[in-house]
Amino acid sequence: MNRSGLATLTSDLSKAENAIGIESFVVHRLNPKRPEGLDAGIHVIHRHIPDVIKIQAKKFVYVIHGTPEHCFQTAVESGLHQSYGASDPWMMAMHYLKVSDAIVVFQERHRFLWQSMCDKKTVIKCIPMGVDKSFWASTPSKGKFAGSPSVLTAENCHYIKWPLDLFFIWPFVVNFFPNAVLHSLYLPHDQHKWFFPLVNSNGTAYKSFFSAGAWSPVDLRNAFCSTDFYIGLVRYGDYNRVCLEAKASGAKVISYAGNSYADYWIPEGDQRNMILALKSILGGEVEPRLTSAVADIMETAAHMKGIYENL
Repeated sequence: MNRSGLATLTSDLSKAENAIGIESFVVHRLNPKRPEGLDAGIHVIHRHIPDVIKIQAKKFVYVIHGTPEHCFQTAVESGLHQSYGASDPWMMAMHYLKVSDAIVVFQERHRFLWQSMCDKKTVIKCIPMGVDKSFWASTPSKGKFAGSPSVLTAENCHYIKWPLDLFFIWPFVVNFFPNAVLHSLYLPHDQHKWFFPLVNSNGTAYKSFFSAGAWSPVDLRNAFCSTDFYIGLVRYGDYNRVCLEAKASGAKVISYAGNSYADYWIPEGDQRNMILALKSILGGEVEPRLTSAVADIMETAAHMKGIYENL
């Protein structure tokens, strides 16, 4: 319930399932006594469920949101600080891969890796991650954001997708485009201690606006429609929900190489190569890619319904 991509997708998916005739509820894992959730025919785990629910669940479907690498690194870091249980996504993944009645992921790369940890009878389903395209669509801008070009990023600051590389390279990109401005949203307060010494010392802050806030969907959609490019650097070329929302809203999306929804790719690795690739993109020297079409959340719900029916 923290407005993360995971929580938002869960909520949107539940609404879509109700729209196609499934009685679907979102139950907060810290408030498991919600009566309409306890006796569900199928429990769908998007993060974790307490044992009080798990032991009485008739069937359950495990939806793995985190990449294998992110789950592993988070588990190690939590474990080194003496955490356990729900803070150990690797332990949970290893358990649910064995005991779930169905397993769902949203990217083929993830399916490939998770499948290698299952027995040969377990089949992991890969379905499209949809967004509500009745909302995430091109809308009139309330006023163009500063910069020519203006570049937006709004990634949740986990290390697998935080804007560290972008902050490293931005001053060098601005050398080619003196009027460019970076707009960075969702830079959380508890990370300012590290990010702001960097952006102040290397000059990124001189040509950027920063917001610690997680903007409302209406304001975020307006940001997508009011900037020249959206850049989301998710490792391994993965896509994520905010990239899909940006693309569905008509933004020109830049990612690491591999994201099939992105209009432009830059290489992951040596930041000097990123600078040159981003220079070519912002300067109009690169033709946009032919991208995959963003799925609607109703399509995701239809896939989930088929999985439920097979159980």
